[in-house]
Amino acid sequence: MSRDDSRVWIRRASLAAGIAFTATSEYELARRLGAKPPIAVMLPVALDCYVIAALKWFRAFDVALSLMLMGAAQVAAHALEAGVITVTLDLVTVVSLLVPISLWRTHALARQTPRDATPTATVPPVPDETPTVQPTPAVILDRVDEQNATETPELPPGTGQDEQDTEPSPPVLLTSKDVAERFGVDPSTVRSWVQTGRLEVHEKDARNRSLFHPDKLPQEART
Repeated sequence: MSRDDSRVWIRRASLAAGIAFTATSEYELARRLGAKPPIAVMLPVALDCYVIAALKWFRAFDVALSLMLMGAAQVAAHALEAGVITVTLDLVTVVSLLVPISLWRTHALARQTPRDATPTATVPPVPDETPTVQPTPAVILDRVDEQNATETPELPPGTGQDEQDTEPSPPVLLTSKDVAERFGVDPSTVRSWVQTGRLEVHEKDARNRSLFHPDKLPQEART
């Protein structure tokens, strides 16, 4: 057995002997104060857990406090057994506070970081040294050709689909005065053409004036 192993076993044997000796007196103390057997066991369990936690994480304050609480329970138990003191309200109050104090400090120690715990060093990530492969010019040219192939070629103005689908705008209708000016005649002549059926009226406007379609003018008038 190595020297370190012997130290471990010495500490464990000392702790086991101390708890075994004190637990009996603490149990009897709880019984003398009126606690029933299942409840009386909780007094030595609470005190001994506090002592173990204080020694494990070794906080000087908690080591001293846990041993003081354990020692107070021992003195009270042996004094009652020897008949030196009797059960009083003060004694009941002090013993009743042993368990809550032990419970509070045990959980406080369990939430703290042990002093001998060394923080784990954060290892920085190793940069990836794999070289990045750049695309060759041939691959780039292929991508450009594919992009150009998918694009729609622009058509000259007036040859697109929209130009073919666009309907021609309707012609401007002519009044009697316009027809007379076009053929160099008097407006009364235009009215006579209408009466004789030589000139067809296309429609009437809001002012009831005769309107003529330029493509329906008489052939003789055009020449």
